[in-house]
Amino acid sequence: MTIKKLIDQCSKLTPVENTIANYILAHANDIMNSTIQDLADSLYVSKSAILRFCKKIGLSGFNDLKVKLAKEYHDGKANSHLINVDYPFFSHDTPKEIAHKLIELYEVTIKDTYTCIDDEGLKTVADTINQAEIIDIYTHAHNFNIAENFQDKMLTIGKKVNCIENFYHQRLNALASNAAHVAIILSYSGKASWILSILKKLKEKNVTVIQIGKIGSNLYPNLISHHLAISNLESLRDRISQFSSHIALQYIMDVLYGCIYNMDHQKNSEYIYQSIDYMDDRKE
Repeated sequence: MTIKKLIDQCSKLTPVENTIANYILAHANDIMNSTIQDLADSLYVSKSAILRFCKKIGLSGFNDLKVKLAKEYHDGKANSHLINVDYPFFSHDTPKEIAHKLIELYEVTIKDTYTCIDDEGLKTVADTINQAEIIDIYTHAHNFNIAENFQDKMLTIGKKVNCIENFYHQRLNALASNAAHVAIILSYSGKASWILSILKKLKEKNVTVIQIGKIGSNLYPNLISHHLAISNLESLRDRISQFSSHIALQYIMDVLYGCIYNMDHQKNSEYIYQSIDYMDDRKE
């Protein structure tokens, strides 16, 4: 995970730590060749404040910060040709050029989402869903397609998932929920207008809530039990379509299904095998 992503996912930085973060992001090349004392002098802060900042974003110390900055610099040089996920192609591109650029966009998005994955967090979320009596997905617009795709995959191993799209039914479902439910909130930005009222009601009903969205989209940590982060490369508004966010959400939901499947691989494989003749009556 990049330094910026580590900073973005840390929601409790002090004003001093925000100053340190902004300076590091703006002067990354200089810091690679600086000492901790140099940085402290530049910012008029103590060395201990810098060390606390490093640890808060998940690094072991200042040297670890410099190593990561150096790696990001060299990776950036090597990948300077990478696709613009918001505007991936131009008016003069041929159909085949568009097709190739979308391959690059998919690859960049999936690799970036992979760097966001916390192994233990993913295991916990998968286990929570696997053990749930009732699984509800709350989302809207184009993300509903991803929810239905996950629903379909889970049904193939005998697990029912409810996909709730419109706000009216979301509210009804939240009212009818209890601790036997697990709720999955699919929202790239975490800013959708319906989310807060649903979260408050789910909290009141003692429902475990999993939010899946870009790094920095966990806007209500006191109401959300678990957060799975995905790539945040795509602009919220300045884009030609939701190419990157759609691929990132689809990828993490597929990964989540894979983890759930593997929790009882033999049983799930047998369930699918025994269902083949009933579900597919085509003759070879």
